[in-house]
Amino acid sequence: MMKNILALLSKKPSKGLLVLKCDCLSLRATVIKGQADKLNVLASVMSWETDPVVALTDVITQLKNQLGPSLPSEAILMHINAIPNLVEITENTNSATPTNLAEMMRWEMDGVVADLSPVWDLGWILLGRGYLTQEQRDRLLELAMQEKALSSRHTGGKALRVGELAVRERMATQEQVKDCLQLQEKLQLPDQSLITQWRPVPKMPSEFSTDDTFDATQHYICSAMPIAQHLQWINAFNKVSGNKGLPKLKLKQVYPIAGSTLTLPEIHDEVLMVTEFHPAYALCALLENGVIQDIVTLKASSYPLEIDLVVQTLQSGRFADAERWLIANVDGQTLSFFDELEGRINLRAEYLPKASRLSLDVPATVKNNVLAELGAASHFFGRGPLLVSPLGGTPPPEPFYRRQGVRVAASIALVPMIIGGFEVLNQWEISSLRNELIEKEKTLSGMGDQREISQSDIDKMNQNIELYKGLEQELAGLQYQKQLVQQVMLKRQNFVEKILPTLSHSINDGVILDSMVETDWYHFTLTGRSIDQSSIDDFYRVLSINLQPLQMTIVDNPSRLDQGNVTQAGIYAFEFTLRQQVMQ
Repeated sequence: MMKNILALLSKKPSKGLLVLKCDCLSLRATVIKGQADKLNVLASVMSWETDPVVALTDVITQLKNQLGPSLPSEAILMHINAIPNLVEITENTNSATPTNLAEMMRWEMDGVVADLSPVWDLGWILLGRGYLTQEQRDRLLELAMQEKALSSRHTGGKALRVGELAVRERMATQEQVKDCLQLQEKLQLPDQSLITQWRPVPKMPSEFSTDDTFDATQHYICSAMPIAQHLQWINAFNKVSGNKGLPKLKLKQVYPIAGSTLTLPEIHDEVLMVTEFHPAYALCALLENGVIQDIVTLKASSYPLEIDLVVQTLQSGRFADAERWLIANVDGQTLSFFDELEGRINLRAEYLPKASRLSLDVPATVKNNVLAELGAASHFFGRGPLLVSPLGGTPPPEPFYRRQGVRVAASIALVPMIIGGFEVLNQWEISSLRNELIEKEKTLSGMGDQREISQSDIDKMNQNIELYKGLEQELAGLQYQKQLVQQVMLKRQNFVEKILPTLSHSINDGVILDSMVETDWYHFTLTGRSIDQSSIDDFYRVLSINLQPLQMTIVDNPSRLDQGNVTQAGIYAFEFTLRQQVMQ
C-alpha cells in the first residue's frame, strides 16, 4: 500500500501544452504549463515558414533544442482563419435535429467568414512578413490611391501596383515582393466550405437576471474555419508526429485567435467591455456577470483600422452600458491610439495581465505577444469559462473492429473459409460413395463364392465405378475453380479496398451519398443529394481525377433540383454511373 502511495506521489508532472498561433505568414509556438491557478510560459519560438509541415517541424526542432526531449504531447492550434461570432437562431431549436442545426450554423457563418477572413493583399503580406513597417504600409496605400487617381485622368497611363511602388520607394526589394506574390497565390483557397462548432450561450445567473419573459431566440457562440485549412493542419500533425526523432503530438483543438483572451479577466460582477486588437481584425466583446452579451469583429487586413469605426462600435448598442474596459491585446496599435480612444469613450483602459484571474509567469520578451495563447491554454486546462467555441482537432482512432485494415483482413479470411466449406462437403460425398463402393464390392465378392455373378450385377458395378471416376474428375474441377475464385476474390477485394477511400477523399462538405450499388462487375451506381449544383460539379471533377489510377471513369452523371418532394424541396439529387475504362 505504502509503495503505491509513494508511486503516485513520485508521478512525473505534466509536460505542459504546445500552443501554436498561425497567421498564415508565420507560426509562433509556445509551451505553457498549468499549475493550480498559475500559467507558466516555458518557451516561445517563431518560424517564418508558411508550409504547415515545414513550419511545424521548424518550431518543434527549436523547442527541442531549448527544452530537451521532454516536450508536450498535446497541442492546440490558434488560426487566423478560425472566425468566432455570436449567432442568433430564431427558429425553435428545441425540435431541430443536429443535422438541421448544423446547416443553420453553416448558413449563418458562411457570410460572416466571407466578410471577416483576411484579405491577402500584397501590402498586408509585406507587413506580416516583416518587410514593411505599419507606417510604410500606410504610405504605400496612399501612393496607390494617388496612382489610381492619376491613371483615371490619363487613360493612356497605367497605375503602378503596390509591389512596384514598394520597390520604387525602396521600401522592399524585388526578391521580397516576389516572395510575397508567391505566398499570396498559395493563400487563395478555391474551396471555401466550412467546418463549424458551436455551443449555446449560458443564461444569466438567476440572482442577476431581471427579465423573466420568454425569449424564443437562442444565442450560440459559433466558430467556423475553411475545411481545406483545417485538414491541412491535421495532415501536418499526422506527418510530423513521431517522424525523424520528433515527439509524438496530438492536435486536440483548433481555436480562433480573436476572443481567446475572454477567459482571463477576473471581473464577473460588472458589465465588462473587452477589446482585442490583432493584425487582421479587432474584436469587441461585452460580458455581463461572466456571460457574453454581444460580440462585434472589425476587419483590419485590407486597410488600417480606423479609430472612428472603433469608437462608433463601442458607443452603440449594449456596449454603451459598459462599466469597465479591458484591453486584452495590443498587436499593431500604438499607445496614442488607446489614449485617444480613452478620451472619446470616457472609460479608462485596464490592461492584461494585471486584470487576469490567473497568476501569469511570462518572460518579459514575449509578454505582450502570447496573451491569446494564455487565454486559449486557460480554457483548455479548464481554468477559464466557456466563452469560446474551439473546433475539433485530430479525430480519435476508429474502434478496432471498424478499422479498414481489420475489415479487409476479415473479408479476405472469409473467402477461403467459404471455399473450404464447399471442398469439405464434396470430399465427404466422395468418401461416402467410396465406402459404399467398397461395401458393394465385398458383397459381390461374397456372392461370387456361392453362385455365378449375374450380368445385371456386373453392369451395376461398372456404373458405380464410372460414377466414382466422374466424381473424382468433378473434385479436380472444383479444386481448379477454387484457385480461380481465390484469384478473383483477392483481386476484387483489392479493388474495393482502393475505391472506398477514393470516394471518401473525393466527397466535399456539400454532398451526401445515399447509396452505392454494384449493378454488374466493376459497374457502380452512386446516388446522393447536395445543397447546390456547384458541390455536385466539384465532386464530379475531383472523383473523375481520383478514379483514373483505378482505370474507372464516370460515364453518366445526371442531376436535378428536386422540387416535387416537399421534404426535400430545393435539394439537388444526382446519380453517377461508374465503369471500367475501355482499353483502346
